[in-house]
Order: sequence, then C-alpha cells, then structure tokens
Amino acid sequence: MDTTLYPKITNRIKEVLYTLSHDTNPSSLSEAVQKLSLSEETEQLPLVGTVKLHGTHADILIYPNDDAIVLQSRNCLNISTQADNHGFAAAMQHRSKNVVRLRDRYYARYRELNHDTQIDPNRALIIAGEWIGEKIQKGVALVHLSRRFVIISANINGQWLPDEDYADIHDEEAEIYNISRAGFYHAILDKSDVEKTEQELEKLAEDVAVSCPFAATFGVAGKGEGIVWKIKSYCGDPRTWFKTKGGKFKPTYTPTPREGPPADDKLAEKETMAVKFAEAWCSEQRLEQGWDYLREKGLSQDMKSIGIFLTWVTEDILVEEKWDIDKHEMDTKLLKADIIRIAKPWYLKQ
Repeated sequence: MDTTLYPKITNRIKEVLYTLSHDTNPSSLSEAVQKLSLSEETEQLPLVGTVKLHGTHADILIYPNDDAIVLQSRNCLNISTQADNHGFAAAMQHRSKNVVRLRDRYYARYRELNHDTQIDPNRALIIAGEWIGEKIQKGVALVHLSRRFVIISANINGQWLPDEDYADIHDEEAEIYNISRAGFYHAILDKSDVEKTEQELEKLAEDVAVSCPFAATFGVAGKGEGIVWKIKSYCGDPRTWFKTKGGKFKPTYTPTPREGPPADDKLAEKETMAVKFAEAWCSEQRLEQGWDYLREKGLSQDMKSIGIFLTWVTEDILVEEKWDIDKHEMDTKLLKADIIRIAKPWYLKQ
C-alpha cells in the first residue's frame, strides 16, 4: 500500500494488544512509543476517540515548499475533476489557497511542539479526511448535510499526529471542518480485562449509532456509525488504532468453531467454518464498498467488472479478517469459494 494512504483500521482490541507485545519493527514507532514500557505492570492504557463518519475517504497532499495540492482516495492516488470521487475534486478546485493556509498552520503547530525536529521537504503533509454529505452514502444523518470535507487526521514527516494537539485547525468558511467539532472520547483500555473494555466502548459506539454527534453540531438528528480509538501513547502508529461500530455498522457476529473435530471429520469442519465465516464477513456494507470501488476506479458496474468486484471483496476480507483467519487456521481456498458464492449473486442483483 502507498505510504501516503490512510491506514486500514482493525476492529479487534486483542489484535492491537498482540501487535504491541510482538512488535517486530520498533524503528517504525515514534520516540514516545519506543520509550514506553509494555511490561505486565502497564495494565491501563489511556484511549482517545473521535466520531467515525460514514462518507467516502479523501486525502489532501501538499508539500512544504510547493503550493500545488494533490487529491487522493483509498483507491485513486490522483483524483481530478475528470476522474472524481463524489465531486470532491470539483469542490476543492478553488480551495487551494485555503489548503495552503491550513498547511502553514499545521507546520507552525508542529514546530511549536517539536522544537528539535526538522520538517522533511520531500514528504507531503497529508490531511486525511472524510468527504460527507448528500447522496454520498445512505442511512445516516450526514446525508442531510451539504457536501463538505472533514479532517480526521494529519501526517507530517511520515508520522501521524496526535489529533487533540491539532484539533483547532480547520477552515469552516471554506467547508473544511475538523472531526474535533464533535468532541473527543476518553476511555481506558484495561489489559487485564479486555472484555470489560470492549463492552464499555461498544456502548459508546451504540450511542453514536443512535445519534451522530457530528451531525448534531449542525442541528441535524439521525444515525451515526461509531468511534475510532487510538492509544494515546501510540497515536503515531496506526497499527494500534481500532474502531468500534454500532447499529447496522456493527461487525457481524463471528462464529466460533467447535474445537478438536475427529480426524475423519476435519474436512467437513473446515467446510462448515468457511461457510459461516464467509456469511459473517460478506456484509451488506462490505459489498457496497466493493460496488463503490468500481465507481471510484472509473470502471463500469456491469458484467465486464464482475471479476474485479469479486477480487476486491475477497482480498478485502483476507486482509481485514486475517486475525481470525490465522487464529482459526482456516482453509483460505474454501473461504474464497464461499465468499464468491455470496458476493456474485449480490453483484448480479445490482
């Protein structure tokens, strides 16, 4: 994946804790992360959360010494008015001066907080965000707003920044908002009782699903999606970020296979497991993302693109659900076949 792209985020706290305790690439971590001890005594990990918005992801890239801006999405590294993402490029076309001013504010704040660190002129400032509003998605309060860009995170020198330190950087007159408008959530990840932490965070996510706090700041009531969480001492490392979703966005129940099948029943057990997991992971939301992927790539949403769609859905599941796939030693060949069995008729119906 291109290093300028906003990272994929897990929905499993245990996966984050595993990453922390089995880190094989310490050089990628920030100085603060390297200094933090992850001994058994470090049981309480403070979290900071922001509202997760249901729109389409979009980023703005701009370099320190160049006022030209580059627009991108998860699937296209150069969005233009000719190959747009729900009108994002068209809307940003006349906002380059606003973006330059935002860049200068980010760099000024960064210098205040990091006196001994130089800004790399060869690395772009990444202003990662969500393009939200009418007709971009459906079933959430945000669709009742006019289209606008919401900053959800920023990256300088290849390092993701702590959201709270840059919370006041926005340009609302230009319809460029900051996710901080909806406030921050604070909680504790208790390593000694992960299940309790999960229950507490899921309740907060359900509250967001019932009433979107970001939309509410504009006087709009309606459903939201969830919360993105970061361990405060590890804000720069996206491997330690995770999300909790509520309502219809809550991850489908993941079935737990029975343990220790008889030797002559192992194949049947693997086949059953593949069916159950494929049904759990081929959610309506994921299939809709695959459909939207074709639009973003400028591909026709017809029989010519069915193979590309099926490949996207399959690969997305293999990447995002790798934790459970490895944990249960699943037969990926069987899993792929069942994913296609579910995804293909859904595509044909569209």
